[in-house]
Amino acid sequence: MRTLYIVRHAEAAMTSTSGDHGRPLTQRGGVCARELGAMLSRLGQGPEQLLCSDAVRAARTAEAAHAEGGWTADVELAADLYLAPPLTLTAAASRARPGTTRLMLVAHQPGLSEWIHLLTGGPPLSFAPASVARVDLDLSSWGDLAPGSGTLRWMVGPGEAGAFRERADP
Repeated sequence: MRTLYIVRHAEAAMTSTSGDHGRPLTQRGGVCARELGAMLSRLGQGPEQLLCSDAVRAARTAEAAHAEGGWTADVELAADLYLAPPLTLTAAASRARPGTTRLMLVAHQPGLSEWIHLLTGGPPLSFAPASVARVDLDLSSWGDLAPGSGTLRWMVGPGEAGAFRERADP
């Protein structure tokens, strides 16, 4: 069993002097990113590997969650995750280290909601900034990641992380 945490960067400023790629997080975005990190640690689900778009807003989301969660995984920035479509996201996740069972990927819309739809076969989702979706995968390796290979276990939106409690398996 492998677990994929799909995270949309937290709320970002509307503009930046360095363009879209350089937009920083808002104050609210920073708070939501830290709450996300604390939630995953509280659940005992910190990532073992963390892949992240190199856009400022995505990197700062990952860094804030990482710091608040006290995770040991390094934040690995990847230029190909900036505004990536589902096939690029799948390729990036497929390259995860073989021993990784909990992988987090921090990137952008609309690729993320399309990717969740592709992986799970579920209905298209609205995926707000600072949302995280847990997708469970019955795979022997990340290289086996394919459409329909996952099950959406839960999704938590911005501002919901502090109160989120995971339901027990049925």
